[in-house]
Amino acid sequence: MIGDVRGGGLLVGLELVADRVTKQPADELGQAVTRRCLDLGLHMNVVQLPGMGGVFRIAPPLTATTGELDLGLEILDRAITDIR
Repeated sequence: MIGDVRGGGLLVGLELVADRVTKQPADELGQAVTRRCLDLGLHMNVVQLPGMGGVFRIAPPLTATTGELDLGLEILDRAITDIR
């Protein structure tokens, strides 16, 4: 489940947590979502530090079109839905 979204402009951090109250990190969930995104054609940058494996850095190129951004978010949404 999504615990926090932070950032500004085209740089956003999305944190997946096992529990929204305790903010327990969801490293395995993050890895599974990363693999599913790749299967669906989207490369995601997940933080590789212990206890932060569910944190995604979303930083598309400044030249990305609205359609490309929408497609990326649709793929991410599908990957999260498929894994949960």
